[in-house]
Amino acid sequence: MNKNGLLDWSIRLNQNVDSHFLGLCSYKDKCIILSAHHVDIHPDPDVINTIKHEVAHALVGIGHAHDEVWANKAREIGCDNTMPCSNLSLSPDIIDAIRSGATVEVTFDEQVIRTPKYQVTRLQDKCPYCGKVAVTKEEKLISSGDEMKPDTKFIYLECGHTLIKSIPKGTPFFSLQMGGDESCIHTWDKNKCVKCGRFKPYDFQLDGMKFGEAALAVSNGVGIFDEMGLGKTIQAEGIIKFHPELWPTLWIVKSGLKYQFATSILKWMGREHVPQIIETSKEWLIPGLKHYIVGYDMLVPKVKTLKNGTVVNQGFDISAFEREDIKIKCVVLDECQQIKNVDSTRTQMVRRVAKGKKVIALSGTPWKNRGSELFPVLNMLDPMKFGSAERFKRQWVDTYWQGAILKEGGIRNVKAFKEYTKDMCIRRERTEVMTELPLVNRTKLYVKMNPEQEEAYDAVVDEFVAWYEENVSQLSGMAIIGAMQKMRHLVALAKIPATVEFVEEFVEDTDRKMVIFAHHRDVQEHLFTELEKFKNEMPVLRITADMNGEDRFKAQELFNKSPRALMVASTLAAGEGLNLQTCADCVIHERQWNPANEEQAEGRFIRIGQTATSVNAAYAHLEGLTTIDPQLDAIVERKRIQFHKAMNNGEMGRWSEDSIMKDLAEVIVSAHRRKRGK
Repeated sequence: MNKNGLLDWSIRLNQNVDSHFLGLCSYKDKCIILSAHHVDIHPDPDVINTIKHEVAHALVGIGHAHDEVWANKAREIGCDNTMPCSNLSLSPDIIDAIRSGATVEVTFDEQVIRTPKYQVTRLQDKCPYCGKVAVTKEEKLISSGDEMKPDTKFIYLECGHTLIKSIPKGTPFFSLQMGGDESCIHTWDKNKCVKCGRFKPYDFQLDGMKFGEAALAVSNGVGIFDEMGLGKTIQAEGIIKFHPELWPTLWIVKSGLKYQFATSILKWMGREHVPQIIETSKEWLIPGLKHYIVGYDMLVPKVKTLKNGTVVNQGFDISAFEREDIKIKCVVLDECQQIKNVDSTRTQMVRRVAKGKKVIALSGTPWKNRGSELFPVLNMLDPMKFGSAERFKRQWVDTYWQGAILKEGGIRNVKAFKEYTKDMCIRRERTEVMTELPLVNRTKLYVKMNPEQEEAYDAVVDEFVAWYEENVSQLSGMAIIGAMQKMRHLVALAKIPATVEFVEEFVEDTDRKMVIFAHHRDVQEHLFTELEKFKNEMPVLRITADMNGEDRFKAQELFNKSPRALMVASTLAAGEGLNLQTCADCVIHERQWNPANEEQAEGRFIRIGQTATSVNAAYAHLEGLTTIDPQLDAIVERKRIQFHKAMNNGEMGRWSEDSIMKDLAEVIVSAHRRKRGK
């Protein structure tokens, strides 16, 4: 448009998927309108040609329609399609093929009018014997009868041929453990050693690993759709750790969770599995690694015009994942509902990345509004069973009339659908596995500072270390607390985006309530303001230190009476006299100097009337050599183990805040010296 002098014209995207045009020219608005739906599913040559087509309309002006004046101008600027604007060259079967994960190759017959030809190549669903589209007709499992010997599955295809798959067994998933002391003779309380603090997966997570291993042996992928908080990531890590044929693995996640996944991979899989986090579109992939982590947003190409007029292409070049020194073998799709729209650019790009690779899909809510949202991921997991989007809708998606409009509903015949997908998808809800969970199930939400935050934090640490070394001989725990307040505050502010994203995921994945505990008043305000976006769906409440008893009681009652609700609460103000027994999920956004205060906050849910047998407490945890969270966490966990031992011996244990503060200060000073090379 700029090239042809249309500087005062604008562009608009029409989001209506039922629109029947690729592009329109609005003379009145001086605007070229493109259909976002059809731009996504049409090949680039068609889209570029459409843009030139509409630019020609804008240049010749109103009154020419598709006459010879317009046609000459269109050809002059490089447009070779002089067919009417409303004409769409994609037939319904071609559109279905694209939505169903097919590769569509386009060629052109050069005539007076350009006529496209489309050749459909379906992904990973050809019979290896006859080359026809492989569609599953029937399956039969033959058990070996031995826990260590593989089972055999026979897959009978519609073409008449049979595929034989061997399902491995006996993989030592039970040996996957994290932290603590490997030489310890462990005493396990659920999944944690009370002597050294080492963790192991729960039994239901081991079952999930075995299930995933079997599914990957038979199908192209596996869907782990456990309810939020049940450790889907750990199950994927276990499967991949024991199957080198899945290395290197690409993890596609929400942008805000890239560091969370990197930390989890390192802790559970070991240092030899160190991943590369892809932060920018210009990043070079390091050869030889077993894991790469990228955000969904990085896969979508974007064109941005800077103020100086420079055009910048953004988005990571996905062809890098096919480099000979990389060659991704497996793709993990976290929160796979991100690709629920078959027509979106994001879905198409993920399909390109996943082509020819094994796929592990993770989500607590793989579909929310319409049953058809499940198709894109199921198509990737097993294209032999789910080869056509239209067939999936006809067979499995319910429909209903809303006035004169036919609407999509959820999954039709749920029992039959579960039976049909039982070997490729697994889902457990919290109520099914509660006996395995501890009374308080503590997990960590790992966060990392950005460079600007880290620079500000390091300056404050420098001040603290200088003060501490000058006054160390006469310091009390309270004095140390006062000096650490700036560090604590900066840490709390840096963690806000990660906590908000975690709560957003919780709201999307569950129908439960949640409380977010924070210490600083401005941090509480930030969190509350961010979460007010949900106030049309549920009450968003808060409890602060300056609220009177009546207001606190009203907030508590509304929270307990509401089917769903969010609450931002002061950790100290809500730590006593508050009954939230209708909830069993919380985030501890800021660590408390005295862990007893954290346990009091967790105790708000363990009250008479609580029906859940386990409280899920996610601790927002900022990593870094001199940051407070990991240092305090290590001290607290060590003291928890000591406390447990003392209680077992009949001794009364108590938290010593003075002792904790002095230990914490020494660790931070020591880490600071190492970081500065002193």
